[in-house]
Amino acid sequence: MRNMPQINGTKDVVAYVTGSFQDRQFTPGDLIAKSWERSLLKHGLDPKTPQPVDILTHYEIQEQLQLHEDYLNIARNGLTGLSKRIADAGFSVLLTDESGLTLDARLPKMSKDIWQNAGLLVGSTWGEAQAGTNGIGTCLEEKESIIIHHHEHFFANHHQLSCSVTPIFDPLGNLKGCLNASCLNAPGSKESQFLTLQMIIMYGRMIENSYFRQTYRSQITMNIKETNNFSDLAQEQLLAVNERGIIIGANRSAFAEYENLLDRGQQLLGMQIQDIVGLTVDQLLTKSNGGASTVRHQSPKLLDEIEIAIRVPANKLVTNMNDEVVLKPKEPTPSAPKHRHPTLEKLAGEDEGVLRNVQQIRHVLNKDIPILITGETGTGKEAFARAIHDASDKKNGPFIALNCAAIPESLIESELFGYKSGSFTGANRKGMKGKLEQANGGTIFLDEIGDMPAQLQTRLLRALAEREIMPLGATEPTPLDIQVISATHQDLMQHIKDKMFREDFYYRLNGMSLKLPALRNRDDKDFIINCILDSELGGSEGVVFAPQARQILHDYHWPGNIRQLANVLRYALAVSKEKHITIDDLPIEVRAAKELYKEEEIIPETETEKQMSLSDFVHDEEGRRLVDALRQYRWNITQVSEELNICRSTVYRKMKKYNIVQPNDIY
Repeated sequence: MRNMPQINGTKDVVAYVTGSFQDRQFTPGDLIAKSWERSLLKHGLDPKTPQPVDILTHYEIQEQLQLHEDYLNIARNGLTGLSKRIADAGFSVLLTDESGLTLDARLPKMSKDIWQNAGLLVGSTWGEAQAGTNGIGTCLEEKESIIIHHHEHFFANHHQLSCSVTPIFDPLGNLKGCLNASCLNAPGSKESQFLTLQMIIMYGRMIENSYFRQTYRSQITMNIKETNNFSDLAQEQLLAVNERGIIIGANRSAFAEYENLLDRGQQLLGMQIQDIVGLTVDQLLTKSNGGASTVRHQSPKLLDEIEIAIRVPANKLVTNMNDEVVLKPKEPTPSAPKHRHPTLEKLAGEDEGVLRNVQQIRHVLNKDIPILITGETGTGKEAFARAIHDASDKKNGPFIALNCAAIPESLIESELFGYKSGSFTGANRKGMKGKLEQANGGTIFLDEIGDMPAQLQTRLLRALAEREIMPLGATEPTPLDIQVISATHQDLMQHIKDKMFREDFYYRLNGMSLKLPALRNRDDKDFIINCILDSELGGSEGVVFAPQARQILHDYHWPGNIRQLANVLRYALAVSKEKHITIDDLPIEVRAAKELYKEEEIIPETETEKQMSLSDFVHDEEGRRLVDALRQYRWNITQVSEELNICRSTVYRKMKKYNIVQPNDIY
């Protein structure tokens, strides 16, 4: 138990912190004072009781290094280059992960004992919760570049350190860690370290940009700068787009430059590149001759001329009949199986949140990290599990799925662990391999894991921890080499509270969590429709949707999610004429929403109508029905969307279409 100072309120905190700073004879800035307050109140630390720096065991360090292998490989050259420039001045260079764990350290040519005694070594943990106010931990909390100099450190045993630190972000805007330069007993004031900080920031941006280029090496990327500005390596704006021109990645400079210029609620990822630079992908390729030259154009966002340098993988380009360089059209692969399973990126579609999750999955693949997939029924949990398997080193091994809710409780143990010959009456004479053994060398997918009996959770937990199983009747254990993926639509945390699910079992399964959104909350429904047509229903070529039929597919509530959508499309194709899908070709439960899409009936507007009730602001039955629902549910948009089987965004769009506003806004 830490020795905490007796602090009973904000005034006591201010008094304690101010007194501590007076003892150290300096006046802190707001950032330092806030960090001290967190260290005291949030983390329960006492500056008069120094804590030794936490250092992981050798095994734990190796585990973390393996987990962050890609990040380390990308950052290594930056660390080496920076260390060469500042080591002779007595600086150490550290790279950490997002929790403050040191993953790599480059130390000056002096006694390493000095640096190790200061805690500047691989495996040391500098999170603010452990070490109080310090360069690494406070940088990660504030997510900005900082200097923590001498007595600004929370604990007195860190006073000899002066640390200049900058955060490092990945191309999706997620914090990856930080880059730190520290020196011992640096003479001079905090201001004397400003030049060091600028060098750290420059190398931090170089690492981020290398991370970006490595991540999107097979995608179209763009380097954008204002024409009249000096080219600054640390400030170059990088964007990655897919073949449809949708922005799928950016570096920190691009996020900082553009997100402040976007409308409220807009996000850079998921936008069309045309909305940022004023040109489509095809136009950019034509003007740049496939990336051979830069393009100058007036940006609609920056309201200034920009210069765009484009990099396109050679295998994505062809020349058309007009000798223009364009994107190579996707060609079907004749040798591919008819029902070839879609990739992770294909399943993610154009949904920003799922794309972020896919990037995270790519980082943990082949690192022996179990994955837990959650989401409503029909959102594609098994499809994602199979795609993860196909993307891993175990893709040539078996993919074995077990639905824990579909097997009787009395049989699920033998299904999982198997049994040897003669183990019990009625058993197969030759015995049976369980699902875990069948999956050896591949992936086991435990679907509906929330329905697994409690007593079996204990045995499976042990098997996954020890990586071996003991089939019923066996005398020797069988070693396991499997990737574990589980899925559920249930709230496992509530199950844990209700004593229906073991907490230790939950954390064994949840090395990484992937939450799949409901179909009604996705904005890429057209993309999903085309994917289903291509992968399951013989292709989208020749399939035509009547505008109102497509609108219903967009607005329907989809309680059965993607699985239900696939069945609806299968039915619609079967009953349609020559693949032309109208409202009448949709199943009755979906077609019930068609009342919202009758042709508008134009009614002459008179002076009398202008003074009538709110419902008379609209011109047909659709609008009146919408107003009735809004009144019934007291303008609760979520309840209205559920009542009408349309999504929230469609409710707002219809309100705008018919000039419907809440009474408080009218009067």
